[in-house]
Amino acid sequence: NWILSKISILYLYEDLKFLRIYMDEKVVWSAGGVIIENNKALICYRKKENLFCLPKGTPEKNESIQETAIREVSEETGIYPKIIKDLGQINYEFVGLDNQSRYLKKTIYKKTVYFFLMTQNGGSIENHDEEFDEVVWMSIQNAKEKLTYKDEFSILEKAFHAKYKK
Repeated sequence: NWILSKISILYLYEDLKFLRIYMDEKVVWSAGGVIIENNKALICYRKKENLFCLPKGTPEKNESIQETAIREVSEETGIYPKIIKDLGQINYEFVGLDNQSRYLKKTIYKKTVYFFLMTQNGGSIENHDEEFDEVVWMSIQNAKEKLTYKDEFSILEKAFHAKYKK
């Protein structure tokens, strides 16, 4: 079974290398943030996909990374954020599919997501936009279990460390 798994992975890898030759590549980015208050982080939840994630999104025309992060966190959470510290980035690749209107089919996207530690500067989670069903304050332990994208948990850990290190 183990050998069969390794062979399957090898064939998949070789198939993907072959496919890359026939696919376009695009580099894209988005930005977001982590807001922590009283040892809890702000997490966005979308019921339809059972998606738990950090607030983030794509830039509008001529927006900087920081401007995008502030706007997206504000829209998605209802909180007016202020950037405190750069938390780094997550990098990954994906292929555009038929049912994704914003991404071209048969295109490999190389995406970077930039994250910042933020603080509240007013606003209320009651005023979040319609992109998510709920915005909730969650302990780091609960977030570890719930976050859909595990790379986001490493960003969350960095945020807690940066906020509470003495």
